[in-house]
Amino acid sequence: MELSERRRHKRKYLANAMECELKELQQKEIFDCVAANISQSGICLITTNPLQNGQKVTMKNHIFPSPRTATVRWSEDYKSLYFRAGLEFAS
Repeated sequence: MELSERRRHKRKYLANAMECELKELQQKEIFDCVAANISQSGICLITTNPLQNGQKVTMKNHIFPSPRTATVRWSEDYKSLYFRAGLEFAS
């Protein structure tokens, strides 16, 4: 089965800068990222920060009417300079 056949919702490809916030224990880290694609159920981010499965990331951008939080489902090296991560929005 191809990856596109497993997706629940169609992806819209874009290149949109946004601000992300990662809260770990009592620390907060803010970093910039780029949204590579988005759907009703999730988003793919390109970032210079490595992300770990299960982390919660809050994103701020004109795409969302208010800050939106999603959970990291996968993360990988991207072009040896960046990281690419797939995040799932809460249902």
